[in-house]
Amino acid sequence: MPGRSHWWLLIVFVLAPGTMQHGLRAQVSPVTIQDVTPRAVTPGQRTVVTFRGKSLATAKSLWLSTSAKVERVSASDDKAVFAVTTDSRDPGRMAARVVATAGVSNARLLLADDLPTPSPDNLRTVNKRTPRPGSHVVLQGPSGVDGAVEPARADLYLVTLAKGQRLTVEAWARRLGSSLDPVLSVVGPDGRSLTSVDDSPGLDGDAVLSIETATPGLHSIAISDVSRGGGASHFYRLRVGHFQPVQLVFPPVVMHGREQQVTLLGDGVSAVRKLPASTPVGTRWLGGSAAPGAGLAMARVEVQKQAVLLETEPNDSRELAKPLVLSRRIYGRFQAEGDRDWYAVTLKKNVKFEVMGDTASLGAAGRLYMQLVDESGEILVESTPTVSTRTTLTYMTGLDRKAFLVVEELQQRGGPSFAYELEGRGAQRGFELNAGLDRLHGKIGSAVQLKVTATRRDFDGAIELSVDGLSKGVKVTGNRIERGKNETTLSMTWPEGTPTDKLLSLRIVGSGLLEPPTEGMTVFERASVKYDRGDLGKYDGFISDNKGGLNYAEYDVEIPEAGKYLVLLRYAALSTRVATLKLNGKVASGQIMTQTTGSWEIKTARWFNEGLVEFPRGKSVLRLEKTGVFSHLTTVRVARPLPRTKEPAKSVTAQASTVGAVRGSLGGMTHVPATLDGPLILSLEAAR
Repeated sequence: MPGRSHWWLLIVFVLAPGTMQHGLRAQVSPVTIQDVTPRAVTPGQRTVVTFRGKSLATAKSLWLSTSAKVERVSASDDKAVFAVTTDSRDPGRMAARVVATAGVSNARLLLADDLPTPSPDNLRTVNKRTPRPGSHVVLQGPSGVDGAVEPARADLYLVTLAKGQRLTVEAWARRLGSSLDPVLSVVGPDGRSLTSVDDSPGLDGDAVLSIETATPGLHSIAISDVSRGGGASHFYRLRVGHFQPVQLVFPPVVMHGREQQVTLLGDGVSAVRKLPASTPVGTRWLGGSAAPGAGLAMARVEVQKQAVLLETEPNDSRELAKPLVLSRRIYGRFQAEGDRDWYAVTLKKNVKFEVMGDTASLGAAGRLYMQLVDESGEILVESTPTVSTRTTLTYMTGLDRKAFLVVEELQQRGGPSFAYELEGRGAQRGFELNAGLDRLHGKIGSAVQLKVTATRRDFDGAIELSVDGLSKGVKVTGNRIERGKNETTLSMTWPEGTPTDKLLSLRIVGSGLLEPPTEGMTVFERASVKYDRGDLGKYDGFISDNKGGLNYAEYDVEIPEAGKYLVLLRYAALSTRVATLKLNGKVASGQIMTQTTGSWEIKTARWFNEGLVEFPRGKSVLRLEKTGVFSHLTTVRVARPLPRTKEPAKSVTAQASTVGAVRGSLGGMTHVPATLDGPLILSLEAAR
């Protein structure tokens, strides 16, 4: 069935049939892709691709993330075959889904690759037998080879090289949604190991190696799983050629609508490419230069509608610091070892400053270490070293002041592959929504249910859900996440007469009123049962006395800046039980917990303001004590007082994300392509 697919068709997603969703039986399409052969198409040329899976007999079309001509060749219950001819001749990564009468399949990622994929007939083994795991497959020049590693085995390939010839081997596994964590190694003609690589920087767990051969002859390439795992889910595409690897495109993000110049960077590589103003918004893959027939390296650049901010040198000292524009992302590089970039920041009184940094999401190497320093050079706060490539730093001050953000690579590394993204902002209260699933399948007249969860950021109010894309007459229930709750079961029922021949694209949007906090900006909050030291009894959600005599609980509190802070306690009490508050061993108040709530039941617990306490900067010990019985305390909070003028309530909105569900269907890959975070797709069938 001829047709032309477009980039926007990528917003269709799926999970495997029978998925359980927090106790709900998820209603999903039975159409499923389990494997794709080959795992790459040749850019600009007709390539026949076979999708194997379940319920594929009614397959009628193919959706791709790139513009292409698609022809249906054949279909059966476990196999659908299409011919694909991409419009673009550039290499890159794309997503594909089978469209069938029964619904839409899950997404599979594959490559557009200029390296030829040898057919089984063109692969030769040293023992003249059919290639099998563990046999030495001889490659007849630069190739893109598809395979799957068996448990505790390595797949082996032989290639003949001249003296001084470059050999580059690149494993695409995690970046294609595979469970394989690849390890690459090369052995020379004399049997000695030449190199071995695992987890190359910026490749999400994949690996690439590149060497110049010292001895001519047959070289052996091995690919295996770092944990000795294997099976059908441990698939890969191995790119073998003589090209120089491109590690990074900089800038990694450019603006649509104007001609842009980017640089392809790598060891021994610095090639300039121009992108025309007509380059569409989205991900664009660029091939690195290579000799004819040697293959191209592939690296990506993102094209967006907004203007792009770039770090400019020199900015390696406080005097040369460049301004950090809040709520805008800026992209920088560590061009050499020990490179430190300085940014000037304006902090606002009682507004939490937050900056987020990332490297791997750009395909860049390294991890970030950040410090916020004042004008005298004193460190106000610093990020905690972590194995994560995403780093967050937060700080709140009691006065307007200037400060400097200092950014460097955690191990002070630098070079062509080291880059970063920063976004600074005043901490935003609100929430994020997760749809949990990315595709549903239902029957007319029957309820389709979906769990929607919220992650809150200093927001406790109710969240009203709306569903964009619904036709008239659809009954919707469960479209409210109650105040203080984090989830709801959204239910949708389509009436008789609703057409079933089209897929529905639904977007779930939540909105809530962002009321100002009534008792200050929180700097410390902890459940009462999580005290650092004490002898108060721990019960179901609260602490109280469990013995006679003195009862106490101590909490280690760290305050960003010296000053007066509110101490707030949430408790339930039928009668008054006055306690004492101490700070660092000194009595701050001998009259706390003086109120009642009508019962001892936690559902009646309320927040009470125990007054202002003078805190020093840094760590302090907050102690609550009482001789005898103790009220039912649930939560302890320390907050900076707000100005007396109240800001009006504002509305905050968020669209439900499907990234979590897509990640699950792609082997848990770390960085899901942004084009796969789209609306929920619903297919319907008539009631029987």
